[in-house]
Amino acid sequence: MAAMSDDLRGNNAPLLPILLSTAAISCGVGLIFPLLAEFQDRYGFSAAGLGLISASTFISALVAGVGLAHLADRGRARALLVLGLVGTACSLVWFSFATELWQFVGARSVEGLAAGVFIPAARKVVTAGDPLEAGRRLGMLTSAELAGFLMGPVIGAGLSGITLQTPFLLVAAIGVVFAVVMARVRLPRLDESTEARSRLASLAMLRRPRVAGAALLSLALFLPVGVYDAIWSRYLTDRGASTLLIGVGLSLYAVPIIVLATWGGRLADRFGAVRVATIALCLVIPMTVGYGLLTVPLLITALAIMEGVPQAVANPAVQAAMLDACDGDEVAAGQGLAYAVNQVGAGSAALLAPIVYAATSAEALFVAVGALMAVVFAAGAILSRRVVP
Repeated sequence: MAAMSDDLRGNNAPLLPILLSTAAISCGVGLIFPLLAEFQDRYGFSAAGLGLISASTFISALVAGVGLAHLADRGRARALLVLGLVGTACSLVWFSFATELWQFVGARSVEGLAAGVFIPAARKVVTAGDPLEAGRRLGMLTSAELAGFLMGPVIGAGLSGITLQTPFLLVAAIGVVFAVVMARVRLPRLDESTEARSRLASLAMLRRPRVAGAALLSLALFLPVGVYDAIWSRYLTDRGASTLLIGVGLSLYAVPIIVLATWGGRLADRFGAVRVATIALCLVIPMTVGYGLLTVPLLITALAIMEGVPQAVANPAVQAAMLDACDGDEVAAGQGLAYAVNQVGAGSAALLAPIVYAATSAEALFVAVGALMAVVFAAGAILSRRVVP
């Protein structure tokens, strides 16, 4: 218990405020999912409009990851953390009172920007000054991020019965409170760059093999996220699953990640981030293929829960791999780059997966996704081990 208390206080990073703020940011992202259909019915925008709302988040997060995250390496870490929380609060208020499609798209764009500046800055802060414990701390951040995301739909569905605006305004208020806390909390001493860099300087980092390799390992892990986001409910329904099973399965999938991600990060610290990420991805990829080969909903759900274990290891490991590939004064730029690459991969997969699924079959889709993951993973693993003098 004392060790856990020390972890949360953190000698080198204010872990507890960062973890709670991360959960709040992710809660805001997840809040919208159970209510989108109600907004659509109330205000009459098309299914294509739902796609625009979803895509706007990926696009704006991409812009933030490439163009803004590096500012945390130039003395603006606190500003980005506060901006992320305030931006999330503003987006939720805007979304709650929106009545037209462009307003919903705009609100989600602001939310994507907010998450895109907050997450890389948070990763830089929690790992500052403690490189031997970086993986474990990133695992704690992963747990908080996913736990917050899962709380979002529960809060959204539970409080929308009061008014449709209530859950959005509540989480927005929580975001403002944490913004005030983050503006005042003591941050650790951070390695900072005094070199003038362009807004797209992080893209130039991809010329370095280890950075490119870490980005590809992260991409391999996150490629199927867009597939799940786009067709998971449709796929399980076609296999005969009930709505209850789909919802329960999603929650159970996340439990191993929330519980084990800190342990997964500790493995990365002990045995090396690239090695641990490689082993975990070698388990995740065939499991992804397996979804298309199973036909019984309970077996598909059981496989998803099992996949949560290697996912809990792989998530902090790929983040730590990027951390290891970067100098101390470019940590946020590297994490922002990985975040942006993930958004491109997941967003592209979300756009293409329904088309492939409708035109072929679940088997073809998941085999194709698994094959693509394997190619990206192999390239990332090779580059991550390449040392350039």
